[in-house]
Amino acid sequence: MSINKLFLLFIATLTLSLLSHGQTIPNRLTDQANGYSFVPPSGWTSNQTPEGFSFVDPTKLIVIIVKPHNYRDHQAFWADVNLEADGLELVGQQQNISHGKIFRTVKRTPQGVGYIDTAVTYRPDGKGGAAIVAITDQTNSEKGFKTALAIANSMEFHTPKVSAVADQVRQLLAGKQLTYLYTASGYSERKDIVLCQSGVFYQSTDMGGFSPGRVDDGSFAATGGKTGKWSIGADGKSLVLRFNNGNISNLAMTARQAANEIGLNGQRFFVQSQSRC
Repeated sequence: MSINKLFLLFIATLTLSLLSHGQTIPNRLTDQANGYSFVPPSGWTSNQTPEGFSFVDPTKLIVIIVKPHNYRDHQAFWADVNLEADGLELVGQQQNISHGKIFRTVKRTPQGVGYIDTAVTYRPDGKGGAAIVAITDQTNSEKGFKTALAIANSMEFHTPKVSAVADQVRQLLAGKQLTYLYTASGYSERKDIVLCQSGVFYQSTDMGGFSPGRVDDGSFAATGGKTGKWSIGADGKSLVLRFNNGNISNLAMTARQAANEIGLNGQRFFVQSQSRC
């Protein structure tokens, strides 16, 4: 798992949005689609995107991100972590918190040392959870840690709620395989997305295709880790793929003339039956 990819790549965009679009924060924030709620930091600027929530403190020196994940427990999460590859150093030991663990890492750059406190909480049913990440400098690291910890300890989980429209779209796509094909000037590309009834998806890209046999036999995930949980956006107009490595893809869905086709981000995918899961 790349913690950089999971938490850091969109910080700049979020921060710019936060600084220009402050919102009044209610006493408790809820992500209905992913089934969790928490108490946000008081007096901070907030923003919500399809990826989760983000906050900036009044001094604009601390950024906190709250977003869902798909790991069943901390053992599964930690098995996917590669701090060295991300240029991160673990500071101290991981600590037990309500619903999970919290740990600190630092990232050394020519501009200085960044402090990253990560609290990972898990649903009691083992179906994912939410991660809270505080990013700051050394001077504000204690405040960042305590704020992330307070959010984590306030975390509550509930059954995710899906709108009637989103539920209808989900029923149409559940158990299907979506296939994209492209060939031109000697170049060919193929992408397959299998949407299992259970909410798990498997994705194969380029020329590789699926491993022989069932896609859930373990060999497929090893080829590229392209698996995770899928859902339909609240408005019923997007396919949301939450990869096990923390990345999220929101693919805009559009109707096409043929009944066995669907548009994903403007690309034509064939909708087919499948027996792999």
